[in-house]
Amino acid sequence: MIGKSPFNRTIPKIHPTAFIAHDVVIIGDVEIGAYANIWYGAKLRGDWGKIVVGENASVQDNVVLHSIPNATCKIGKNVRLGHLSMCHGPCIVGDSSLVGINATVLQGANLGKGCVLAAGSVLRDETETENFCLYAGVPAVKKKKYPLRTRSENFSNLYVENGQKFKKAGYGQEIPKNYLIID
Repeated sequence: MIGKSPFNRTIPKIHPTAFIAHDVVIIGDVEIGAYANIWYGAKLRGDWGKIVVGENASVQDNVVLHSIPNATCKIGKNVRLGHLSMCHGPCIVGDSSLVGINATVLQGANLGKGCVLAAGSVLRDETETENFCLYAGVPAVKKKKYPLRTRSENFSNLYVENGQKFKKAGYGQEIPKNYLIID
C-alpha cells in the first residue's frame, strides 16, 4: 500500500527505479531514492514526520521507519537496514552503514558514515557516533574503529541487483504515477 498521510495529506515521492515489495506500506512524507529496495513487510510511516531513504539503500523485511511530528528519519545512500530493525526519527543513519538484524536507532541518535550497529543493539537518543566504527550492546557503545576504505559500499550493490531482478519478475508494487520522482 502506498498512500498519502491522513494527518497532513503529504504524499510519497518514489524514484521509478526503486523496488517496493507487494506488501510494503508507505504512507505520507516519504522520499525513496534511485535503486533503493524496500522488502516484504516493511513499514515506512511518514504521517507526521518525514522519512528519507537514500539511493541504493536496502530496507529489509519487516523494518519500521517512523518519526515524531515535524522531524526527519534520514537513511543515507548505500545503507542496509537489517531484518526487523527500527529507526525512529529524528535520527540519521549515515551513508554506507549497516543497522543489524533487530537493531534499533532511537530518536535523536546519529549513526555515522560506514558504521555497523550490531544485531540486537540499541543506539540511544542523543548519541553521536564516529564514522567507520562498530557499535554494539544495549545501550550501544563503540567496540572498534575500522580502517578507512576497508569495506566496500556495504554490499549494497548486491541488494540493488536483487531488487531489480524482483522488480523485473513482477514482485513489486505498482507505484502510482503521481508519486513518482521525475528527473
